[in-house]
Amino acid sequence: MKQLKGGRFANLLVSAGLFLLPGTSMMAQEQQSADTQGAQQFATNCTACHGSDGKGDKAPSLMTPNIVALSGAELIKVVHDGTAAGMPSFAQLGDANIAAVVQYLRLLQGQGDIAGTAAVTGDVAAGRALYFGKAQCSSCHMIQGKGGFIASDLTAYGRSHAANAIEQAIVAPDNPVAPESRVVEVRTKTGKEFTGVVRNEDSFNIALQTEDGRYHFFARSDLADVHYTDHSLMPHDYGTRLTPAELNNIVSFLIITGRTTPAEPAPPRRRRGGGL
Repeated sequence: MKQLKGGRFANLLVSAGLFLLPGTSMMAQEQQSADTQGAQQFATNCTACHGSDGKGDKAPSLMTPNIVALSGAELIKVVHDGTAAGMPSFAQLGDANIAAVVQYLRLLQGQGDIAGTAAVTGDVAAGRALYFGKAQCSSCHMIQGKGGFIASDLTAYGRSHAANAIEQAIVAPDNPVAPESRVVEVRTKTGKEFTGVVRNEDSFNIALQTEDGRYHFFARSDLADVHYTDHSLMPHDYGTRLTPAELNNIVSFLIITGRTTPAEPAPPRRRRGGGL
């Protein structure tokens, strides 16, 4: 296995703040199921700090050129051994689990293409109509610059998610619920109540975005109660509200949109004092 020199390797990880937790890996015909599990594990364990797209939230982005440039073996070594920067070792998870989360990270980085290898069997035009119509996906999710913005942008979502993973996210959005999508209910000491998702919080303050898109900023000392629910803002009845054919149409629309939308170029490398 290729080894990085200690100084360069440490600097890369300190600058990127690489903290990963595992997914589950399967081989050959079970690969699509493995991709789904990897996505679920990433959502449960990584998105609170790195965001659902890996671009950073409380922790730095995993999309920087330095991290993208690491080989798969180097990323596996990071997860397996931990780092001097503070990431613990996850050797106890086993090689297969570590490899799974690294592969999912590669997909987020645009280094793989699950959807691009899958046949699209639904009606894409009908899926688009459902997205902006009956299913009301656009009320919360933006795609190609159109729609809401309280939930994640789905423009590139279909590029890195398998069809069954997308359908599962639609019909069972809380399995698991992504931390950044968790509904939080706030009640002030004056009796006002707000429901939305947390955009920023610390020991003294909390910023909440409600479904109408508005931001509300509170000092914790002014709050009577903050309740973190176990569900997201996403409707929970799509499995019954939409037919299997309609679900397939929406999934196909998301896959084709992700597949045909150009990936964002990586930021240019910046030289400092003659070095990389």
